[in-house]
Amino acid sequence: MEKILIALNMIVDFVESYELIDEIDIATMLYKSGFEKYEIRQVLSYLDFGNFTPTNGVRYFSKSEKDKFTEAGMQYIQKLQLSGAVDLLVIEELIDRCMDVDGKVDVENIKQTLLYILIERRKLIDFDNGSMDEFVN
Repeated sequence: MEKILIALNMIVDFVESYELIDEIDIATMLYKSGFEKYEIRQVLSYLDFGNFTPTNGVRYFSKSEKDKFTEAGMQYIQKLQLSGAVDLLVIEELIDRCMDVDGKVDVENIKQTLLYILIERRKLIDFDNGSMDEFVN
């Protein structure tokens, strides 16, 4: 789990650093950073590249959201969505959670919140796909 967290952290930084990214760019970056192919596949399963469709459009921010997020923060959220790394449900959950933070929300706040969301979602998916027998007395 620790390597996955490190890789996810590298990915959220990678998204910020480059104008255009895709799944291949991220896989290449992770491979060059020393991750094995099976680890890369596992980490990419936390993201949503396979379900991206260009018809999702751009998410516009309300006045209260614009007041809450820094300009760089809003641009980072749009880049996440347009890259296809996360779906609109994750974007909405990310914005909702960040709206509860005290003060202005910057890129670093967004990255940290996104990491938590991705890990939580994966745990829910694994739980849903797992055997319920282990929880039955």
